[in-house]
Amino acid sequence: MPIYSAKNIPEKVTSSTKDPEIAAWLPNAPVLGAHLPVHVQRREHDAFIDEQKPPIGKIEHLGLRGPHGTIPVRVYHPSKRGPAEGGALIYLHGGGFIVGSLDQFETAMRLFAEHSGAQVYCVDYKLAPEYNWPVQIEEGEFVVRWLVEHAAERGLDPSRIALGGDSAGGNMTCVITLKLRDERGPKLALQLPLYPETQMPFFTAAGVENRSGGYVDTAGVLLFVWCLLKQGEDYSQPYVTPMNASSHADLPQAILVTCGFDMLRDVGHEYARKLAAAGNDLTYVHYSDLPHGFIQMTAHSKRCLEATLEIARLLGEGLKSQEAAEAARPAA
Repeated sequence: MPIYSAKNIPEKVTSSTKDPEIAAWLPNAPVLGAHLPVHVQRREHDAFIDEQKPPIGKIEHLGLRGPHGTIPVRVYHPSKRGPAEGGALIYLHGGGFIVGSLDQFETAMRLFAEHSGAQVYCVDYKLAPEYNWPVQIEEGEFVVRWLVEHAAERGLDPSRIALGGDSAGGNMTCVITLKLRDERGPKLALQLPLYPETQMPFFTAAGVENRSGGYVDTAGVLLFVWCLLKQGEDYSQPYVTPMNASSHADLPQAILVTCGFDMLRDVGHEYARKLAAAGNDLTYVHYSDLPHGFIQMTAHSKRCLEATLEIARLLGEGLKSQEAAEAARPAA
């Protein structure tokens, strides 16, 4: 799979042939944005809790006193040293803002930590509709500021802290990164949006192509937005729709991932192009054969596992210490 930089990002990305293992599994998988009550969708998503989990050094459970009550955070400590040792990834899970749990994302978090060397902080932010925007943004931002402040006591370099997330969590990653820039807050080392919801996808080719039959339905975005925003809230503002920011300049380096069988493919790709055009350091990866949500499907597809491990490797490279980077350079 080609990995692009800001200089050679393609003008368009498409789907190819869906990975056959995941194509066989998807018909029995949960559907995000289905015509089911939210509590039923939440329960059905426990199908993403894998019985066999990859190894990890240590798991730590934190409860941070945030702006809207306690924020549970599950911390994954790798068992071995890696290039991102001394760095950390704060992770905001996907689920359309309405579903998703730490348990449902545990496999991917273990893989990210173990294969990058970074500590991974997965945030159990409060879900909609019980909690409306901007509660989720404020909780994610709180964890970023908390970890930067407490980095030294946690064995971390405060200049090597990344923020990432998938789908709705990718939206939050983009939004919080913009907000920290606008407010001159802590400087993130890296942002890692995976198939992010940077804009509503209804009028894109990807939105129409993937309107149903995959993991997530395009029409489900209507449910997500209805649950997330209070009545009358402006959904076009950049802290809801990051594509609409007046500027995308002066942001941290990004590793942005899209996939072929995804309603968000085109809006994620367009956001990558905006980041590149604004002069940011960008690594862009497009998995044309994989669906939205693939990091949760590693138990069902070797291809999903390979892609998730590749993201972990890119994370390790992106958070590599200066000493590790110098040691990796070939001798003159």
